[in-house]
Amino acid sequence: MNAFIFKSSKYDANTQTIGLVYAYVDGPEFTETIHFPGAKENLTKEETEALNKVIRGLHLAAGISYYKAYCPEDIRVENHTLTKEEADFFFKFYRHGLGEFSVENNIDLSGVIRFPVTSNHHLNPSDIFLNPDAVVPIGGGKDSIVSLEALKATGHPLRMIAINAGPPIRNVMDASPSVEQIHIKRTLDPKLFALNEQGAMNGHVPITGILSFIMACGAVLYGYDSVVMSNEGSASEGNMEFGGIEVNHQYSKSLEFELDFQEYIRKTALSHFKYFSLLRPLNETGIAALFSTLSQYFDVFKSCNRNFHIDEGVRKYGWCCDCPKCRFVFLALSPFIKRERLIEIFGKNMLDDESQEDGFRELCGLKGHKPFECVGEIEECRQIIKCLTTTDWADDIIVKKLEKEIDGENLSVADLKDQALCFKYPHNIPAQYLESLNDFIRASK
Repeated sequence: MNAFIFKSSKYDANTQTIGLVYAYVDGPEFTETIHFPGAKENLTKEETEALNKVIRGLHLAAGISYYKAYCPEDIRVENHTLTKEEADFFFKFYRHGLGEFSVENNIDLSGVIRFPVTSNHHLNPSDIFLNPDAVVPIGGGKDSIVSLEALKATGHPLRMIAINAGPPIRNVMDASPSVEQIHIKRTLDPKLFALNEQGAMNGHVPITGILSFIMACGAVLYGYDSVVMSNEGSASEGNMEFGGIEVNHQYSKSLEFELDFQEYIRKTALSHFKYFSLLRPLNETGIAALFSTLSQYFDVFKSCNRNFHIDEGVRKYGWCCDCPKCRFVFLALSPFIKRERLIEIFGKNMLDDESQEDGFRELCGLKGHKPFECVGEIEECRQIIKCLTTTDWADDIIVKKLEKEIDGENLSVADLKDQALCFKYPHNIPAQYLESLNDFIRASK
């Protein structure tokens, strides 16, 4: 498969569906569909033009799922010319977004990914009015719950949004019945899975980036101007070096991507669009401390990635208690939720399970590299382990073993919480939303 083609993209108002078409030269053709139930029925001419500008970027972003099967050097865009700003943005999106994929498949993409510049012009964004409403993407875990509750407390116009929501996400959304829900359905072409079964390359893609383009389309189709993400400051920390770049499992959750994406949408599609993470100033420990005050969600939130496997037949709902994500969430919450209650939530005490030792060592930087999962920084994991020596977790196997190998203070839980709720990272939060976060932090103390 020596050339990958972006063939066409179109919104069908009758079915409320975007169709994205791709192909390999002398190979299969793919059609991906994205359905927007409840979208505006009659778009104005200006809204249609604005939507088409966003779809142009979505087509290029979503193509990464199909491009990765063979990663050819020859990339062709058939349905429009490509500007330099587009080529630059998507080179970076593919290069860094496929960083983990490169490691998994032992392929150096540094001289491979090439988006052809075929236009001298610049794209002009639409300046259509967008309703001053916000949507919070719900992922089923603790972070988006904290963002949701922080904004609810201020009475800001707000809706929840989810793409391909399974039971764990719907359970979280249903736990906040006063907030309207938006559900979008993304369907990958099944021919892609057939290629994978035949030996085509597979692996991690920057899914948050793809979903962000879909939600930018939703700004026009549902009427909102702000997408409020829930990515912490520590999402910007990479995992390892490979192929001349820092590989970050959470690249499309990083501040770097956030700023790049907002600028791209504002310059090429929607000049009044806002995209930012409400939790960016905090690390995961701070978010865990805030979540620990929201006991109404304890029995419905789920972060284990087995809940969200792309193949519905492989999904397992609950906590597997044997993966980096489960280990990290258990560790992050352990200082702030009573021991018996946390064990009840997970169904197991992971800190007293000797078979989990290697996994906790990776989280604390005592073995291997930071896991390719959405987990916190090595330093905060170490700090939590030290803190647990001052609690009723102190005699658990993992705490006793790892604490001896970690330098630093044995902070009390109160001191750990105070430190964790101090802003640590640069952010992109508009002033009115930053005030909401500050109010929520004050109320939690």
